Amino acid sequence: MTTLTIKDLSSAATLDSKRMHAVRGGMSYLPFAAVYSPVKLSIDKSITAVQEIAQMQSVTNLNGNGSAFLDHVKSDVRTNQNATNNIFG
Repeated sequence: MTTLTIKDLSSAATLDSKRMHAVRGGMSYLPFAAVYSPVKLSIDKSITAVQEIAQMQSVTNLNGNGSAFLDHVKSDVRTNQNATNNIFG
């Protein structure tokens, strides 16, 4: 294997395409020959998805429990629980 070293080019010199074609060699990661494989395009708009939501909520309010003579006790418990499943396709 021979080695080519170019020493006489100044850093400001540019090569045109004709002179660049004369310089060959070096290691290439990919071969120059393009390999074409058939590509099968599939445009399928169907979506198969399973989404499950399981929720449990237990609220216990023991404010004034067991008091027979307790007046003016206000107990206000407000709960909220929600869930959504969205499939965009």
